[in-house]
Amino acid sequence: MKKILFIFLLISVCLAACQSSDNVGREIEGNLSKIINNKEIAFSSNPNDYIKQNQNEYENIISEGDKGLEYLIKELKSSKENGLKEWIMAKVSTDILKTNNPIKEWSTGKEWINKYIENDPA
Repeated sequence: MKKILFIFLLISVCLAACQSSDNVGREIEGNLSKIINNKEIAFSSNPNDYIKQNQNEYENIISEGDKGLEYLIKELKSSKENGLKEWIMAKVSTDILKTNNPIKEWSTGKEWINKYIENDPA
C-alpha cells in the first residue's frame, strides 16, 4: 500500500512539474507575441522600442525567473529564425541573468545564444 501511495505521489509531482513548465512556456509565448505583434510600433527597426512600448509584457517574462530562462534558452537553441523574437528572448535572458550573464557584446539572438553555449560551464 505504501509503495502504491509513493508511486502515486511521485507521478503527481512529475505531472505538476510538467504542467508548470508548460504554463511558463505559454505565458512567455503569449507575452512575446504581444510584444512583437504590437501594431503601434510595427515600423520600428529598433527592438528596444518594442520593449519600451510593451514594458508590462516584458516584465512578465522576466518575472518567470530561472524557469523562464530555461525555456528561453531551449527555444533560442532550437529556433531556425534570427529576428526580433530571438533578439527579445536573448535580451530577456540577459536581464534574468543580470551580472551572471557572461556575454557582454552581441547583436542578434542567435549570436547571444551561441556565445552563451560556448561559455556555459555545464
